[in-house]
Amino acid sequence: MATVCDDGTPNLSPKGLTFVLDDEHLVIGEVRSPRTISNLATRPTAEINVVDPIARRGFRFKGDCRVYSEGAEFEELVALLRSKGAKSRIRSVIVMRVERAHPLVSPVYDYGATEQEVRKLHMERLRELNRDLSDHA
Repeated sequence: MATVCDDGTPNLSPKGLTFVLDDEHLVIGEVRSPRTISNLATRPTAEINVVDPIARRGFRFKGDCRVYSEGAEFEELVALLRSKGAKSRIRSVIVMRVERAHPLVSPVYDYGATEQEVRKLHMERLRELNRDLSDHA
């Protein structure tokens, strides 16, 4: 998730708890990103990139955000995140009203690769990396 700091510089913060809330909104559980929350308090616009690392495809979402840190709506949103499997301590919940959504597609597809081929290639690379890590453990 990208937000803008007071000095105009970007703040990029990975988000593991990102889900579709409804046809127009995403819901994001904030676990340890106080700068993101601070930035949204003064500039409530953000961009979220969600990418399948194996298929190398995803989406870019832009929109205005509301932050919930207490109260009934916060509790309802936390319950929703828990129902999706969230186990972390959730400090705040961000709800983004999606104003723009665009696909993200790796350049590997520019050469005619199919999604099945890309998935196979990246799964093989992941297995190799895991083997290498196991050998050094």
